[in-house]
Amino acid sequence: MIGPNASLTVGQAWLFFGLMAATGLGVAGLMAARGLWPILPFAGLELAALGTALYVSVRRNGYREVIRMSGETVHVEFGMLGRGASATVSLSRWWTRAVLEPGAHRNAPSRLLLRCAGQRIEIGRCLTEEEREQLHGRLQELLSPVRPKTPGARGGEPAQELPFGER
Repeated sequence: MIGPNASLTVGQAWLFFGLMAATGLGVAGLMAARGLWPILPFAGLELAALGTALYVSVRRNGYREVIRMSGETVHVEFGMLGRGASATVSLSRWWTRAVLEPGAHRNAPSRLLLRCAGQRIEIGRCLTEEEREQLHGRLQELLSPVRPKTPGARGGEPAQELPFGER
């Protein structure tokens, strides 16, 4: 399972917003009491911007990508926690390759792609460069070209969950 580093919980976001609102509106109220009333709308705009940024941040913390490998298939599911998978892709395990492409510019992040028969699926956008490189190495191990011994044999191995990081 791949997900962003969700270091801020919903409760912590509310606490932070409440403290910032109390501080900002307290200072704005004191200034308004001294005759500088135009500060009030700007304090409100500042809190609206902070609230919007916190909402977007907490909402993005629920994003997940799940990679499952079973027998001859690689399943990749994209979605949000509590809502289930919004998109699912199934690829042939024997033809799928993990490719780590450099970014478009010198400072752009790399892209981790799963390629199979002309399909390109980007995974791990929410990871750091180091985490993306580790995942790339692990995927290469799991997608190594080990084929069934007989031409028509099916791989009878159990489904493998992709361990990722120590979260």
